[in-house]
Amino acid sequence: MKVAVIAAEMEGRATGVGRYLEGLLHGLEVWNHGAEWHLFFQGDSSPRVALPDGPFHAHFSRHSGSRVLWEQVLVSRAVAEIEPDVVFGPAYTVPFGLRAPAVVTVHDLSFEVLPREFNLRERWRRRLLARRAARVAQRVFAVSQRMAEALTTHYGLSEERVCVVPHGIDTARFSPAPDPADDQTLANHGLRRPYVLWPGTVLERRLPRQVLEAFVIARAEHPELELVIAGANRMRRPEKLEIWIDELELNGAVRNLGWVEESALAPLYRGAEFGIYVSRHEGFGLPPVECLACGTPVVVSAGLGLDDGWPDYPFRVAEISAAGIAETMTELLAGRDRVIKVLEGAGSVVAAFDWEQSSRRLVAELGRVVSS
Repeated sequence: MKVAVIAAEMEGRATGVGRYLEGLLHGLEVWNHGAEWHLFFQGDSSPRVALPDGPFHAHFSRHSGSRVLWEQVLVSRAVAEIEPDVVFGPAYTVPFGLRAPAVVTVHDLSFEVLPREFNLRERWRRRLLARRAARVAQRVFAVSQRMAEALTTHYGLSEERVCVVPHGIDTARFSPAPDPADDQTLANHGLRRPYVLWPGTVLERRLPRQVLEAFVIARAEHPELELVIAGANRMRRPEKLEIWIDELELNGAVRNLGWVEESALAPLYRGAEFGIYVSRHEGFGLPPVECLACGTPVVVSAGLGLDDGWPDYPFRVAEISAAGIAETMTELLAGRDRVIKVLEGAGSVVAAFDWEQSSRRLVAELGRVVSS
């Protein structure tokens, strides 16, 4: 089976979609899947990470213009040259003009259910491309069971066309075992313990105002705590974040690192008292599982990929509000013995998010498409 993969998300800075594709490829390394993989990149340089060993071939278009033009039109010509059996679009879209059948991963539907997070042009670009991909693809992959249900509801897809190919965790990299370089990583970012880690891109749906207000409440009893933001600010009005920090008199208590390199993530998780990741809508939400893999508890909302593996995880907020988030933060800070007990059960949960198993699901579904 020859598979063409639209792999542009592996170029440049890491994205959630890019890390998803990288994880699947590395999952393929450890078993004999019998497929040949052709990865198509927009640029003319190597991807951000080295391709794994095995039957993986990189194709570079050397196109410096519009990503949409390349992804939707130009790449189809390059794909046609290798005559693939199936095309995999891991990032919401499927190119026009394909001769081979296609599958697509739709990671979330924020542009459908939370349209105000996007300007009009971006909202409709995402909607039109994702809707078309869901219509023309032979299989549509979701990254969690909740997202699979959302796809059948919002796009009217039959259950037979939707399957879950979830994220995994690199437990060699994200583990509780301290690394000798951890302290240096924190020092390089100007951090000192104790701190609360708020990882991931800052978006309106991730409730930045409510998180800041909740931190104010929790910090009243723990004034030594700092809040560390580790993610790019992609709010529609990014200046609001600093305005809110100033209004809440948190200038000396919040460290906004912005985007951080992937190598710093595990040390940041391990050094934190706890993480926080709440949202009105997510496809999976990788940071909470990474946080737990590093032996650090995390305050979460419902509706994440963690729901699939740990439906009764105890540190979920009862309601998505500043008061609800603060209540769970305070509960976690006050119950160290309970936290230790919870973390004892985290290992088996984290182990279930396995890239090899996800890659096996991917290959099985691709095989069904090719043989149908």
